[in-house]
Amino acid sequence: MATDIAVLDRVRRIVADLAERSVEEIRPEDRLFEDLSLDSLQITELAQKLENDTGLPVDEDLLNAAGVTVVRCAEIAAGR
Repeated sequence: MATDIAVLDRVRRIVADLAERSVEEIRPEDRLFEDLSLDSLQITELAQKLENDTGLPVDEDLLNAAGVTVVRCAEIAAGR
């Protein structure tokens, strides 16, 4: 199942802001905790921003799991 490019782009922008990096530095395969060093508070903020953008509930527990990538985050945000 392909990830919606618009959702992936939005997730990359939000993650870049939270990680204090440029969007160009954020790759779909980057892991939120391991590669980008986001903490649990930043993950909570990410979930809230995604919910506001998509209007869909985002399960924060799924985002807090080890190994979650930017592209997986986009899938979660899209309800998959």
